[in-house]
Amino acid sequence: MRLLWFSHVVPFPPKGGNLQRSFNLIRYISTSHEICLVAFNFQGERKDRLREYASELQKYCEDVDFWELPIRWRSTRWWAWLVLSPLFQDPYGCRSFWSRRLTARWQQTLQRHEGALLHFDSIDLAMFAGAANGFRKVLNHHNCESAMTYRRAQREPNSVKKAFLYSLARKLGRLERTICDRFDVNTTVCKLDAQQLRARNPKAHIHVVENGTDTEYFLPSRNLEEPRSLVFAGSLNWYPNLSAIRFFGREIWPLVKQRCPGVRLYLVGRFPPHWLVRWAKRDPKIVLVANPEDIRPWVGRASVFVCPILDGGGTRLKILDALAMAKAVVSTTIGCEGLRVKHGENILVADAPRDFANQVVRVLENGALRHQLGASGRALVERCYSWEKIAWQLKQAYRCALHREMCDERPVVWIGPET
Repeated sequence: MRLLWFSHVVPFPPKGGNLQRSFNLIRYISTSHEICLVAFNFQGERKDRLREYASELQKYCEDVDFWELPIRWRSTRWWAWLVLSPLFQDPYGCRSFWSRRLTARWQQTLQRHEGALLHFDSIDLAMFAGAANGFRKVLNHHNCESAMTYRRAQREPNSVKKAFLYSLARKLGRLERTICDRFDVNTTVCKLDAQQLRARNPKAHIHVVENGTDTEYFLPSRNLEEPRSLVFAGSLNWYPNLSAIRFFGREIWPLVKQRCPGVRLYLVGRFPPHWLVRWAKRDPKIVLVANPEDIRPWVGRASVFVCPILDGGGTRLKILDALAMAKAVVSTTIGCEGLRVKHGENILVADAPRDFANQVVRVLENGALRHQLGASGRALVERCYSWEKIAWQLKQAYRCALHREMCDERPVVWIGPET
């Protein structure tokens, strides 16, 4: 079956969040589908890098085509349009990808792939959907964007930013209400996102296609473990991760250091902001690892993986990666929402700063508990979260999009097998 995968980002290299998801699903889906990839060069990568990425993606895709944004990301013009975005009805994320020239190019692409199943990998590409009438279409939601933006707005202390975020959340909610039922299937990464999306658009047909982890890439490595060490790993330019680090640094970290004087914290990820670099330099017990080629050695050396996330949406691949490495994980409720984890069995969950610190200290001091949590976490991801199992869920969503008569007419949540 021919599949035209339309992406808002180049899904390579698979480092972090939606890049991991998209790349691994393409990798596994390619065994049963002939994939043609159209992807935006969202971050403005150099041409030599794009050639390298295309070469890797062509291992799984019959055709790879990279498009430039109408306005270069974070250019002066890009920021100017962002400032003016409250004047427009559509969310700025959608407008930043769309132009009449690119719509014509999209129509030409559709003509070359007549009869293909279309996979839109983000609601940011919604303004291209109208040109695809007559095609079977699937819309992927990495998060329920309106719900995630509302949550961020509620926590934003700056009144101007708060007003902007509430306005954006309303626009995203309106878009979800008007466009999701125009797709044959919508996919979400968890039941919660499916429920939120269904509340906005009861006519939308929804399947859950969960996030996953590469259980052959992320492997246990206990021989590297450093006593009394913590790690937080994730993109360090993404606001939920930065707000989590602020929360941990201000309210939890001092309590942990007081109880465990020899403790060390590793912060590992791409593109740390200047304030985080300065903060880490002021504390000799913090090690900032910026832009690592491979996060596995840093996660592997830590005794405990912490995920003090307070906002955002979807589900956290960073937790699944840590569980795959048999790490003991301490998370907030929001940090692990949507995942099939259980407090005390394969993860420890706490929200109040003192409770979170108590759980961290507890697992640091109890080797048997660390081992039990790690072993149970690894067993969970092997049972439920390998990309092979997640790709099976996506194949069911595609089958439903192509043959709706075989699928329940009610909007459904497809979970798939756990064994």
